[in-house]
Amino acid sequence: MRSSSPASISLYFDSDVLRIPFLAILPSLWAVQKKNEETVTEEEFYSKTEAKLRALGRANSTISLYISALKKFVTFCGDKQLESINTTDFEKFAKQILLKKLKPGTSNALKFGINFGFNEVLKSEIDISALPSFQNPLLRKEYFEKKELLQFFSVIENLKHRTIMEFMYSAGLDLENLINIKITDISSKKTTITIRKDNGEIIREAYLSPQILDRLRNYVVIYLPKTYLFEGNKESSKYSTSSIQNIFKKSLKESGINKQLTTISLKTSYIKHLTEDGIPINIILNNLKIDNSSTIKSYMDLCYPKKKYNLSPFDTLSIEYEDFEFFDTTELERLLTKVTDEQERDYLLEGIKCFKAHALRAGVIFLWTAAIYKIQKKCIVVNSGYLNTELKKIYPKAKDIRVLEDFEYIKDEFLLDLACNIKVLDKTTKEELKNTCLDLRNRCSHPGNYKPKAQKIKAYVEDIIGMLYD
Repeated sequence: MRSSSPASISLYFDSDVLRIPFLAILPSLWAVQKKNEETVTEEEFYSKTEAKLRALGRANSTISLYISALKKFVTFCGDKQLESINTTDFEKFAKQILLKKLKPGTSNALKFGINFGFNEVLKSEIDISALPSFQNPLLRKEYFEKKELLQFFSVIENLKHRTIMEFMYSAGLDLENLINIKITDISSKKTTITIRKDNGEIIREAYLSPQILDRLRNYVVIYLPKTYLFEGNKESSKYSTSSIQNIFKKSLKESGINKQLTTISLKTSYIKHLTEDGIPINIILNNLKIDNSSTIKSYMDLCYPKKKYNLSPFDTLSIEYEDFEFFDTTELERLLTKVTDEQERDYLLEGIKCFKAHALRAGVIFLWTAAIYKIQKKCIVVNSGYLNTELKKIYPKAKDIRVLEDFEYIKDEFLLDLACNIKVLDKTTKEELKNTCLDLRNRCSHPGNYKPKAQKIKAYVEDIIGMLYD
């Protein structure tokens, strides 16, 4: 037998002997060993992908869709090693998918799931452009008008089901947001809802509507949830997203609203309605933590349809505009939820819209109109003989007051004196309304250079609420 030196290795092919320096084949041996070490089984691949998705805080539904997409693609590729799957394989897969004419959401999930698994986890550099991205027309363009939403809620008789739907709309929640909310995430003192990811990380804090808080209190007393705000059949278990979707579909059908709407339409409607109420879209999307450029564009198109304008900034170049901060109307909005008279609500709502748009003088006028209307309603229920006798003492030429509309001919200052004389208002309240609030209202309604400061408006709002509504 032939001997071989330590620096070489003998390979026998029949009678021929080929001597190869051992050091020369080391790189090849290392490459084979490295390849064996890097080979990933399907189970390891799916597990790594899921772990990375969870680390990024992706929702359970997204994780399920991505893993499902990867399994379909791997199955399509047959017995090929995961590391050898390439762009050509994806192009063949894409052709098959396009022929099936899947829904946009399904097609997008396949594309993005495969891209994440192979390109983010395995670093395969597969070109996924063969499968186009689709914009789901139902995701952004369809929404409830306000009257439709009231109609939708009204057909839901089950307290728990209605509370879920109203709660989702009130804070602009997705299904995944909703099912992760725990009882401890509701703060009645701060009027906030803490919204979390599956792993418990805080996404954002949403405003808790006083009306929704009342609804939640009734719901909790009856259903007694232990951990999550909305629980399934098992104690302390999350409510099923499919069950919520079924509730939505059933209620939509019963409401008779002929639109292609889904649960995401509640969030879309929330954004649309806030812009209608005067909240700037950038503030809304920032609070919702929406920063994807295509999503922002979709909401911009929804909330602000394209319109032509006939204006040049050159025409207003010499006009000075005062910078301002957003005016906080929280207390007025709380008040609005307690007012049942439709006309009074209209005055208050107009005032809120004006304040939000920083039309402070207009807001002052509308709020004062609501206050005067409220005082008129209190006066009209007093005995008409007594009412008119006292009115004549203040304003001898006044016509008798028989119905609410007759107050239109009475000046506000005379009304305040009358309300004090017939014990509807006490003297201190009358003087404060007359000398402070009415004075501000008059200064705001008359032409001039007067520009009230935000702090003065805040004090005015607090006075009106404190004296007439608390």
